[in-house]
Amino acid sequence: MNAHVIAAGLISLASAIFAAVGLLEPAWLGWTAPAPTWVNIALGVLLGLPIVWLIAFRHHLKSRWALTDESPVAMYAHVEVEKDSESTDYYVCLRTAPGAPLLHRVAVHAPRGSIDTLRTPQAARVFIDRHSGKPLVVDVLGRRLWTMIA
Repeated sequence: MNAHVIAAGLISLASAIFAAVGLLEPAWLGWTAPAPTWVNIALGVLLGLPIVWLIAFRHHLKSRWALTDESPVAMYAHVEVEKDSESTDYYVCLRTAPGAPLLHRVAVHAPRGSIDTLRTPQAARVFIDRHSGKPLVVDVLGRRLWTMIA
């Protein structure tokens, strides 16, 4: 999991704890006068940050859980790149054997580093979500490709 995901989660959790203390026991924070309405609204927003974090990073969390909960399936994978004037899209193509028909063509987050070795079919471990039947993580040549499947 990326460091920014963990950092955002810890910040949202700390903010929610601060907000809970501010709403329930303001004296602990040194507040003697009743808080204005806008402060209570701001604390309520801070209290909701962990829920926002869970919703925003649900795909990352689901993919991470797949690595620990699902057994990998052996497949062959290669990366296809589609470039247009505005963006570059990466897709991983999964097959049961090098010459077999295509089983899945799934959008993935941009791989780090050079992808030249990933353009040819390579043996891969694929972690598939047992509920949806969709691949979530593809581990090929020691590199993890994170899919963008909801």
